[in-house]
Amino acid sequence: MNRRQYLARTGAAGASVGFLTGIAGCLDDLGGSGNTTDATTDADDGGVDSRAGVRALDRAAGDLNTAALALDELDDLEDPSAVEFDPSEPRARLADGRDHLETAAAELGDDRAADVDTLRSYADALEGLITVTVTVTDEGLSEDVDTVTTALETERGIEEASTTVGDRHADIAAAAERLAEADATIQGIDADRLDELADVPRTDLEEGATALDEVVTPLETLAGAYDATLGDAGYGALDRGRDHLDEAAYEAARDEFETAESTVSDAHHRLEDGTADAPDGLVGYFETATCQTRHLTDAAAAFADAATAAADRDPAASDHRSEAEAALDRVGDCSN
Repeated sequence: MNRRQYLARTGAAGASVGFLTGIAGCLDDLGGSGNTTDATTDADDGGVDSRAGVRALDRAAGDLNTAALALDELDDLEDPSAVEFDPSEPRARLADGRDHLETAAAELGDDRAADVDTLRSYADALEGLITVTVTVTDEGLSEDVDTVTTALETERGIEEASTTVGDRHADIAAAAERLAEADATIQGIDADRLDELADVPRTDLEEGATALDEVVTPLETLAGAYDATLGDAGYGALDRGRDHLDEAAYEAARDEFETAESTVSDAHHRLEDGTADAPDGLVGYFETATCQTRHLTDAAAAFADAATAAADRDPAASDHRSEAEAALDRVGDCSN
């Protein structure tokens, strides 16, 4: 959403022909800027409550547009970790807007119910977009990626890193679902009615959802790949396989290594496919993760060969194991 466009709609960049008269949506005590004539007519007919309802509807639109201004940060989501997004003010405006909508619903007649519903949908969409923006701009995200990267490089703290990335993956997956819900809400809004009530093209909301999707989708790919890699069927299987290999339980070791190879290889391919669509600020993370999963896949395959050779009493088992250990060492070079 474009900040200048929203400033224009709320009257902060010049005169506005819509309902709103100022960036904060602060309308005068006599009513809103769009339907004051209708409200006055209703008042002349004895419908004082109608005037209050129209004023509340106008104020709701103003508060919601002010909340939408915060989403101007979506322009900078090429590097989400660099975006400082404080949701407190837009959420407060959303709450105010919803309160005004409750008043409008109580004061206005059934013929204005569609107007109230449109602005409620506008509020729902904004709430979803703001919630998702909070997730993708969380400053702790880069710290979590560093924690995972370091654990794989050093082979220390793997369990803690697995828990960290599992929690983060769940948060991002929830954000993706929330974004899908917000997008569905946006698509269901009557575009003409929204434009009339709040002077906001529905396409602006659609563009905001698209901008967020272009970050949420690669983040989910990155987190999901790391989650699988560090999970029970990834690094967990690799670790168990090494224990079995040391104990000369070669068949059990081979099975674990093959499980690890398949799991990490799948993660590697997802990362390769996702790199092209990743925003600039995430490309480095994708490159590191792709490198690490490639070497881990190679290590698991070489360990499986070592287990198979050892079971056959093939002297090549030692060479395969050395190859596997060398591949693990290369994991530590991926972020350099």
